[in-house]
Amino acid sequence: MRIIGGEFRGKTLYEFKGGEIRPTSDMTRESLFNIINKEIEGSVFLDLFCGTGAVGIEALSRGAKKVVFNDFSKESIELTKGNVSRVCAKNAEYSFSDAVNYLKTTNEKFDFIFVDPPYKSDLGEKVLEVAQRVLTENGVIIYENEKPFCDFPFNLYKSDERRYGRAILTFFRSSKINGENVNCVFAGSFDPITKGHEDIISKCKKAFNKVFVVLGDNPEKETLLTKEKRLEIVKKTFENDDRIQIELYSDLKENYSKFLQDNNVKFYVRGIRNETDYKYEKKYEKINSELYPFIKTIYVNSCEEYKDISSSKIRKKISLGKDISQYLPDNSLELIIKKLKEN
Repeated sequence: MRIIGGEFRGKTLYEFKGGEIRPTSDMTRESLFNIINKEIEGSVFLDLFCGTGAVGIEALSRGAKKVVFNDFSKESIELTKGNVSRVCAKNAEYSFSDAVNYLKTTNEKFDFIFVDPPYKSDLGEKVLEVAQRVLTENGVIIYENEKPFCDFPFNLYKSDERRYGRAILTFFRSSKINGENVNCVFAGSFDPITKGHEDIISKCKKAFNKVFVVLGDNPEKETLLTKEKRLEIVKKTFENDDRIQIELYSDLKENYSKFLQDNNVKFYVRGIRNETDYKYEKKYEKINSELYPFIKTIYVNSCEEYKDISSSKIRKKISLGKDISQYLPDNSLELIIKKLKEN
C-alpha cells in the first residue's frame, strides 16, 4: 500500500497483518482523489473509520490543511500514527471514538468526511443521519460500500456515484443552500402510481423541506388513466401530508419556470432502477438544465424490493388480468382499483 499523489507520493505504508481489515484499495483511493483533487487544497478532512490512515494521509499529501483520524480500534489509531510518522506528515489529529458519538459531540467542521465502515454493518447509514451537523456548507461526504445507496440521508443529496471493482463511492452534499432548507420536484405520469414512486417521494422529505409532485403526460405513451383520475389517486396516496404538494403540469405549463422559482425548488429528483433508466434520464438532464438553469438534477437508486416495479409493467399485468395489488400504495389501493374498473 502506497501514497498515490502529492508530497508523499510513492511512500509505502504499514498494513494490518492478516486479511480481517479491508483498507481502501490504491485504485479506489487514486480515483477518489482524482475526483476531489481541485477542492482538497486547504481543506479540513475527516477520515472517520481511518483503519491504516491511508485515505487521510493521501489528503495531507495533496494539500489538506488538517486531517482528523478517527477509529474505535486502538490498533487502527496506533497504526495510523505510525504511518503518519513514516511519511513525516504534519497537521494530523487523532480521535479514539465511536463514529456516531464523535459526530454528535465534536465542534469541528469538515470540508470532507470519508466514511468507510465495515461493509456488512449498518454504521454507514447511522453516520449519514448525523454527519450533516459537522459538514461545511459546500462540504462533501464520501461513503464507500459494496452496494448502491438507495436513500436520502437527512439534509443531504447524492451528487455522484462511482464503482471501482467491489467498492462503490457515493458522494453526498448538503441539500441546504445558504443555510436554507429548499424544495424539490418529482415529476412523472404516475399511470398508475406505484410503491416505487411512493418510496422515492417519501424519502425526498428527509433531504428537502417540501416535495412538489408534478403529474404530466408522456407524448410517446398512451395513458391508461386520465390526468384527473391520476391526480385524485396521487392526492389520496399522500393525503394529510402538508410537505407533499400535488400539481398537474397542464395547469402550470405556461408558467412552470416561475412556479418552480416562486416555490424555492432547487432540485429535480429522478428514480433509477437500472442502467437503462440512468441513460434515459441523462439524455434529458441537459435539456432540463437549459430550460431551468436554477435546478439541479439528482438521482436516487431504487431499493431491491422496488427494482422490478414500473407503471408499464403494471399496465401489462392489468391487460393480462393479473393481480397488481402488491405493487400499489396501500393508501390508494382501493381507489386505484375502482378507477381502473371505470375504464
